[in-house]
Parts: sequence; C-alpha cells; structure tokens
Amino acid sequence: MTYLRCTIGRWTIDLDSEEGREAFRLIATEGVRVFRNQPGFLRYRLMLADPNTTIAVAEWNSEELGKPGAQRYREWLRSSGIAEKLSLETYEGEVVAAS
Repeated sequence: MTYLRCTIGRWTIDLDSEEGREAFRLIATEGVRVFRNQPGFLRYRLMLADPNTTIAVAEWNSEELGKPGAQRYREWLRSSGIAEKLSLETYEGEVVAAS
C-alpha cells in the first residue's frame, strides 16, 4: 500500500483575499512542481475548508520516499514565504483502503 500525509493548515491570512489567492497560485504552480520532481510522488490535493483553514493530502509510493519528499516541499514553503503565513498539523501513515 502507499503512504499518505494529511496536513491541516491554519492560516494567519484570509484565504479569499488577494494575498490568499497568490499563495494558492504559487502552490498550484511552483509547489506542485516541487512535489512532481520527487521520486515516488503520486498525487497532491489541497482543499479550502474555511477562510483560514486548508487540508492537504499528498500520496507517495512509500514512506521512505514520502518523508524526504515532504521535507523538500516544506523547505520550498519556507523559501517562498508561505510558511510564515500558516501553521501545519500533519498526520501520516500507510493507506489501508483505497478506491
């Protein structure tokens, strides 16, 4: 089975603002590119739960590939300036059922 990381993002900005839309634009282009360049990466989804909360899901072929790949993404979040606008709470584990 694959390895999944689910991250709840609590943002200090209104995600419906121009600043929020710009953060999403960067994530959808540069951030997704960082993921795609990592070995074992399968897919990424980012959901807007409310004006200050997102839920992200990233799936990898294995934990051995997913952990360093996720670390590279977090490094990108810091270098892009996005990390200073949110706090992250991550859950991770093996996928036990999928469709």
